[in-house]
Formats: sequence, C-alpha cells, structure tokens
Amino acid sequence: MQQMQHLQELGLDTSNASMYWINYNGISVSIPSNFHLPTSDNDYVICDAYTLQDVLDALPKMIYPFHVHKIGFELWIGSGKIFYANMFNLEDVLTERYDKELIDAAYELLVWCIELKFVETNKNEYGKHYQDIPGCDEFSTDDINTKELGI
Repeated sequence: MQQMQHLQELGLDTSNASMYWINYNGISVSIPSNFHLPTSDNDYVICDAYTLQDVLDALPKMIYPFHVHKIGFELWIGSGKIFYANMFNLEDVLTERYDKELIDAAYELLVWCIELKFVETNKNEYGKHYQDIPGCDEFSTDDINTKELGI
C-alpha cells in the first residue's frame, strides 16, 4: 500500500489498477477491482493496488532521453531485472533496476521514469531531456555518430 500511496503522491493516476487492497476490521486482503463491495458497510478502507502487469503497462516502452529523438532506449525485462537499453546496442544501458521480486524492480523503474518526467502525471510537464538525467549533463549531441548508427 505504501508504494501505491507514493505513486499517487508523485501524481500518477492509479485509478486503472487491476486490484484493490481492502482493510476490513484490521484484516488486509487484495481483491480484483471489478469486485463489487457493499456500499452500506463503511468499516473498510480501500486502496488501489497495481499488479506487475499494471506497473509494466505504466512504463513507457521506449524513451528518448536526449534532444535528438533518433536515439531511443527500449524497455527490457529479465529475471529480476528491468532496464532501458539503446535500441541499437543492448550493452548501452541507460538505467536498470534489480530485485528478487520483479514487481519491486519495475516499481523502482516507474518511480525513476516519473521523477524524470518520462511518464505523464498530474504534477509534471511530460518529456524531460538529457540534461536532467544524472551523469548526462556533459553529453553532447555532437558525440553521436549517426552514420555509424545507420540513422
């Protein structure tokens, strides 16, 4: 529930969550979001809950962190690992997250994407660029050999 609250604090609309966490008289359970709860009983607290698929759906499949939109970084998923790699060179990794639970790694990557404005929220202007990514402040588009990349 803390992760969902954090995403909401960052401005992400989580109303499309596939599950709910319900706390009823001190007992927490998760149920599908299409489950209809009685409206007469106000003894429960409901919180949106993302599944792994919901988190993956919220992540951009491709990001373009540099002013030159010809260099894209695709979303890749491995065992306990999720990352954005250059679409022309998979060894060129922009960022990656590891965890024994893939949903936790995906959540951390989603937070990163929101903080750098690769994901639109109700609190940001979508589309930050390279100068806002740590470690990329000295990058120059002159360093890109577009002929070598075939673009």
